[in-house]
Amino acid sequence: MLFDMPCGKWDINNHLMHPTAMTHSKTVLHNMPVTSLKEADLVELLYQGKSGPLTVANDMLQSYNAGCQALGQEPVFMIKEIPESVEDAVTQWNIPDSIAELDLDVYFAQKVNSVEEAIRVAEELALYRERKMEPMLRFMIYLVNVMQENNIVWGVGRGSSVSSFLLYLVGLHSINSVKYNLDIKEFIR
Repeated sequence: MLFDMPCGKWDINNHLMHPTAMTHSKTVLHNMPVTSLKEADLVELLYQGKSGPLTVANDMLQSYNAGCQALGQEPVFMIKEIPESVEDAVTQWNIPDSIAELDLDVYFAQKVNSVEEAIRVAEELALYRERKMEPMLRFMIYLVNVMQENNIVWGVGRGSSVSSFLLYLVGLHSINSVKYNLDIKEFIR
């Protein structure tokens, strides 16, 4: 089980755990080591306002959730199911339901300004769907939203991704591939 503490940023360097017991924050597969935490460590993290992904033994998390219920409080730690394989992880994006259920046709139709752009959007959406890349598009929408909300600066664009007009409309890069006549096939091969 993976759980998150949604109470701010978690700085691994300030965590009280032994470094070899920490999980790698970019790895979300079942072979992740279980973090050695005591109840006092969890309470200390909450007091310090730290958060981040941790892998813990299921019985410890169940005990914590039961304690919260007994006290009439909502648990702060949320259980996240970990994908069984890399293939499963690719299809399971950790994004809000509002983005996961977003109608991409409507989203992009609201962003076009000309017939030429509408045609390009339709062509690119067909290519993304053919390659089952719609979840990636939704994640990019979520990523850009999070970066904008948190005033995170990102570049104007790099590599073949700038040939995707959809990624331009999402705001991932600043290169209008319709204006510069960039072929989407440079990005989707």
